[in-house]
Amino acid sequence: MLQILRSAPARLALVAFSLFFSLSLLSRLALLFTARHDVSWDISVVGILACGFFYDMAAGLFAAAPWLFLGFIAPVRCLGSRSGQWLIAGLMLVFASIFIFISTSEWFFWDEFNARFNFIAVDYLIWTQEVLGNISESYPMIPILSGIVIAGGLVAWAMKRKGVFAWTANGTTTWADRCGGMAAGLGFTSLTFLFVSQSAMPAFANQFHSELAKNGCWSFFAAFKQMELDYTKWYPKLPQDEALAAAKKLLVTPNETAASPANDDLRRTIKCAGTEQRWNVILICMESLGADFMTYGGNPHGLTPTLDRLANESVFFENLYATGTRTVRGMEALTLNLPPTPGQAIIYRPEGTDLVTTFSPFLKRGYDCGFFYGGDGRFDFMNRYFSTAGCRLMDIGAWEKRDTTFKTSWGACDEDLFNKTISEADKADAAGKPFHYFCMTTSNHRPFDFPAGKIEAPSHTGRDAAVKYSDWAVQDLLNKASKRPWFKNTLFVFCADHCASSAGKSELNVQKFHIPCMIYNPLLVHARKIDALCSQIDVMPTVFGLLNWSHDTLGYGYDRLAPDAASLPNRAFISNYQKIALLQNGRLAVLKPKTQTSLYEWDLTTRTLSPLGPESAGSLLHDATAYYQSASWLFNNGRLKKSFQ
Repeated sequence: MLQILRSAPARLALVAFSLFFSLSLLSRLALLFTARHDVSWDISVVGILACGFFYDMAAGLFAAAPWLFLGFIAPVRCLGSRSGQWLIAGLMLVFASIFIFISTSEWFFWDEFNARFNFIAVDYLIWTQEVLGNISESYPMIPILSGIVIAGGLVAWAMKRKGVFAWTANGTTTWADRCGGMAAGLGFTSLTFLFVSQSAMPAFANQFHSELAKNGCWSFFAAFKQMELDYTKWYPKLPQDEALAAAKKLLVTPNETAASPANDDLRRTIKCAGTEQRWNVILICMESLGADFMTYGGNPHGLTPTLDRLANESVFFENLYATGTRTVRGMEALTLNLPPTPGQAIIYRPEGTDLVTTFSPFLKRGYDCGFFYGGDGRFDFMNRYFSTAGCRLMDIGAWEKRDTTFKTSWGACDEDLFNKTISEADKADAAGKPFHYFCMTTSNHRPFDFPAGKIEAPSHTGRDAAVKYSDWAVQDLLNKASKRPWFKNTLFVFCADHCASSAGKSELNVQKFHIPCMIYNPLLVHARKIDALCSQIDVMPTVFGLLNWSHDTLGYGYDRLAPDAASLPNRAFISNYQKIALLQNGRLAVLKPKTQTSLYEWDLTTRTLSPLGPESAGSLLHDATAYYQSASWLFNNGRLKKSFQ
């Protein structure tokens, strides 16, 4: 081994490995300092550093591999020549700048998401138009990039000044040593690829520790590799027939009976008394509007005066939880009414097309259904999903130029979105056609820019100001809509897609999934509060109940105003990409890859989780497995497809 390290190619690779390892260590220490108030300063910090050391070593082998290959193919005299030394210095400048850029990006990513690179970073790599625009609007990129290049240049200059490049050139260049170094390097890298997995990382009680122990580059490629997770391979499971039978039993209620006796048919028949209503429905899915921005969620700053008022004038879900941490996950919950299957949201997956959704009952009744979005609906495959669900696509590509008065990289401001929605509602009403529109807002998203003069806070000053503007836009929408003839016949549903942040010390921070939802029109529905523990998947079933619509459903949501509402289970589904959980009666069951589980007691008053022994969990774990296993089975076996119905 020492002989191999005397070769010039191996020395080049060793220098690159050392630089990568040093930058990874500095990055971890910087993030540790950033998260100093969230870290548990005990012996487990040593575990962070030890685990991080291991993954930095593994990632470093891959980072050094190109240098080993360069040294292998370079002519013998090139490495030691003056021009060769300058070439290596230039390449090292690029190499150092790239990884300084990655470390810097990771710091900003942590500031936004309190996590190492994950699925979100993968999405950002794919959807470059929105993301690059968002970054350029949010951060001073020219000074940042200039600083990164200067830092990379200083690293390369210091290495040359200290004779590092000369040391590499003085290594042996025989073909035997070259081949030995290449074989050893590829061998170690191959072993790392085969036997090192991020899923093998030890469990930390504090979730921040789990993130800090990762290597950012390794974490990114692990997320890219695991966009979808096979439930039956990775998660706790029951015999399939038992899981389906258990799910069927859990879902059926006196008001929502089984459509057939077959265990593999999870459809329920909902029969409503009274006359069907032909009301219009406009669903406003509000970007990142967690309950903690509103007064009822404990915010003392009065950011949402309109929504606070509507909470007292609507059917208000005051104890409702989002199913996930991304917009597409919220869209999935509101339109499919299913628990969140592990991995990416169904909307994102190639098979997430031509599905039976909440639009189906509207389409059968001749409604005009539309998806309204102020940005490019190709992002996250939203257009593909909504178009195959039967919606007209009204993303910004379908707007006229005059429809947009203010725009960021993510799309037109909320005011423009609502004005476009009103315009299309006017057309549908003039044609005598009822409508159901799904509107996705964007203003409460970094860079937090919005039109000047609408609220007292200036644009681009942070999320609180963006929340205030989004709230103002809701009031503007209702002011304008109330003057339309169709207002007296229209339900407005305001529901967040997810919270602004989901990070926390626990593996799933329950409070970071708490979101507002309200169904508003005082001319049509009486104000009341639903205090039962609810999920996003319950929103549209409750709307169907208000409409008195009888229909069959494959969704797992309930009408929370049904005659038997008091007997319905108090439960919610929450998740991140890999961890899926059932919150039920103050207890939380978390299902994780490698068939692992965690059980907790949830204290709503202190908003904390405490471990719960299996002997105290009762049927909680069984119910969670039945819900998630059956939902994954429905999707993977094509049972959600229109063609199957």
